[in-house]
Amino acid sequence: MLQRKPGTPVGFDQAVAESRQRDPGRRASGVANMGVYGGPEAVAGVKAFVEDEVEAVRVAAWFALALLGQAEALPKLIDVLAHEKHEFRKRAAVALQSTTGAGITADHESAENCAAAKKAYEGWWKAASGKLAWDAKKKMFGEGASKKK
Repeated sequence: MLQRKPGTPVGFDQAVAESRQRDPGRRASGVANMGVYGGPEAVAGVKAFVEDEVEAVRVAAWFALALLGQAEALPKLIDVLAHEKHEFRKRAAVALQSTTGAGITADHESAENCAAAKKAYEGWWKAASGKLAWDAKKKMFGEGASKKK
């Protein structure tokens, strides 16, 4: 499925192994960690999980894709901020706060706070989505010309 390139963190190998587990929690953790430890070579492998039968794995895949610079994950994560499950809101909030640079905070403990953050992120997305570029060194989106490295 995925080949580790020289210089790829060892944690990536463990993440791939976990992503292949039957247990949904371990699989979701592995998929999320593919975004933490992976690079551009991990994108195709992570995208295979966005249609997983388990919602936790799908949310983990959107989280990982955001960490890998895939802007199409951001609207999905914005939607997850309204989820009834705290752990899903937490994953979405962490991904959005760490990759967007939008300066919007979301207290994932509070459904009401996340609803307000969702509205703020929707406004941010509407204004910024066409201008976003991924800075691979910072693992963050910014406005301007593409900064893929």
